[in-house]
Amino acid sequence: MLSNDLSTAARPPGRPVSIDPEAVAALALKMFAERGYEQTSMEDIAREAGVGRKSLYRHFANKADLVWGGMGPVIAASGNAFESAPAPPMSRSETLNGLREAVLAGVAALPDLGVTRGRLRLIAEHPELMSRSQDFLGTRREQTRSYLTARGIPEDTARYLCAALIGATFEAWLQWATSEDSDPIPYIRAALAVLTVGEG
Repeated sequence: MLSNDLSTAARPPGRPVSIDPEAVAALALKMFAERGYEQTSMEDIAREAGVGRKSLYRHFANKADLVWGGMGPVIAASGNAFESAPAPPMSRSETLNGLREAVLAGVAALPDLGVTRGRLRLIAEHPELMSRSQDFLGTRREQTRSYLTARGIPEDTARYLCAALIGATFEAWLQWATSEDSDPIPYIRAALAVLTVGEG
């Protein structure tokens, strides 16, 4: 059971005109933990949240969207860090330092690490959810690639670095999620430490 790691969302009375996507996602995660991912339907979630099915589907096309949601603040914070990084020219070591700072800024932007842990544990336990990682991490990949190429990293090297970054940090998140540690930062820093690129 993961319910101790998840935030609960109070069920609003009636069927509100608008819904809070984050609150609905948190409620869905709690339901997945208590009832099982496969055993919980979108209809169950809409009913428990007190929203109409059409309203729910306007925000989330499927259950995977509910689990993989929450990337918005991370992407926004990382994007702001990229924009505030020194303008080119930069050495490759300086470029990588800027990349690491952007990743850590994204971690700091997460509103609730308990919800994040619940999401990651579900992803780790369900191959269907794990297989969607490429879809949901695409924006972050493109954001990172643009930052690197704008600072003189060759396109092919930038793509390799993006793959290494996403793979290493995702593994770090999964290791943290299955641990009892409260702070993910040491895991993320350890993953970022493996990134390197020679001066060219």
